[in-house]
Amino acid sequence: MHKLIRNIGFIIALSGVALVACDDDYPKSKVEPYATELLTIKVLNAGADGSTVLQGTIDEANKTVSFPRLELTTDFSALKFEAEVSEGAELKQTVFDFSMDEEEASKRLLLRIQNHNRYKDYFVEIRRKVPLYGADFGQATEYNFSGSLLYPSFTGLLTRCASFDGEHVLVVTREATGPHLLKLSDIKKGTIEPNKLDLTGVTGGTFAYNTGALVNGHIYISSLSGGAVSPLKIYYWETPGSKPELLANINTSAILDAGLRHGDAISVNVNKEGSGFIYYGDNSTYTKILRLTVTNHTTISDPIVFSTGKDVSTYTNVFRIEDSNEYVWSGVKVPVALTDESVGVKYSMDKSHIAAEAIAAKIFTFNKERYLMVCTSGLGGATTATPALHVYNITRGKTIEEALERFDMGDNHTPDYSFILGGVGNAAPSAQTDYYIEKDEEGNDVKLYLFGSRADSGFVISEFPIKKGEIED
Repeated sequence: MHKLIRNIGFIIALSGVALVACDDDYPKSKVEPYATELLTIKVLNAGADGSTVLQGTIDEANKTVSFPRLELTTDFSALKFEAEVSEGAELKQTVFDFSMDEEEASKRLLLRIQNHNRYKDYFVEIRRKVPLYGADFGQATEYNFSGSLLYPSFTGLLTRCASFDGEHVLVVTREATGPHLLKLSDIKKGTIEPNKLDLTGVTGGTFAYNTGALVNGHIYISSLSGGAVSPLKIYYWETPGSKPELLANINTSAILDAGLRHGDAISVNVNKEGSGFIYYGDNSTYTKILRLTVTNHTTISDPIVFSTGKDVSTYTNVFRIEDSNEYVWSGVKVPVALTDESVGVKYSMDKSHIAAEAIAAKIFTFNKERYLMVCTSGLGGATTATPALHVYNITRGKTIEEALERFDMGDNHTPDYSFILGGVGNAAPSAQTDYYIEKDEEGNDVKLYLFGSRADSGFVISEFPIKKGEIED
């Protein structure tokens, strides 16, 4: 006679990795030789002083081992394991390096039970007790002036721009009220008291006032220049009660390679020292962007035109990412892109990964998480875009470019927060976004305000607290 030995192979698919374990049929006996069972397992040196012992949970069906979350003070580079295994078996390795990057909350490594020439593999997952960061989007307080609660100025395409700085909402409207401010503190109390701006000397252009922005407590408002000789004017209010100052009166025909129509959208990028740039898209060719230099808040100079080589369509914006030299460029027909100050593209996102017609894109960091916010336009009667404010989490990545790449490469492109502004497609769906971060006396982020606005759709201010606690099991 001869002994028949039959080899049985089985494959366990876990996290995209195939594990192969070998097993043999031996003659039946009460004690199976060379068994490789994992009965219990512990981490012996968790915690700051390495004295905390944690019991693992074994999932035999999926060949995984998990533990309660470990304190951040643990030495993850040399975790020691102790296991109860089958007689004669042992852990092939008892000390593992589970070091992680700051942005990582967990890590998996392979653990092998060895007995003679037989073995069995498990994935061991170690999770850090990571504090929760970012905004608690599930705890939104929304001050809604859209839909059935539409702010009265947002009708007939008479209001094409609004802005928010944490204290006021600026409504740039051609409606009878004219450009005015609303105080957030009044809005929170349910009181609407428009503070009209002094418009002394504000004249000229296709429309004397069409777009604007609140910056460092100051107010910028721009005319709409519908042709080269139609002046592109920029006005400035030091405070809400100030008289306007004319900062720029531009005949764009005097600017090399400039287009014919500016002021449908404005991107004001001025830092706390009063320096930066103002960008205008050209809504005649849709392929050019005019940049003006700002110093001391009130000096405007050095006009220069950049050709994007792409048909942006009616609305485009270029906004600086705070505390950086990088900018976010967006437009109705172009993908959101990371650029330099000259609109030189460093990275373009996949348009299919965020809402259609995403414009007014801004990137900011709140409570140690990084976000991309956009407002969808809805251009024309045939548009499929739903006017809404969307916020996407792009925290993962050491740089902005890496963060956008990793977002594109990931399989989760769902916004962390969305607010439907409502409204239908129209010929001038200018949209704006703003954010404001409230801090405590020690400079810690405590509250996030988001603002979204769209012509004939109204606006919303959404308020969020920080996330608290830790990631739970």
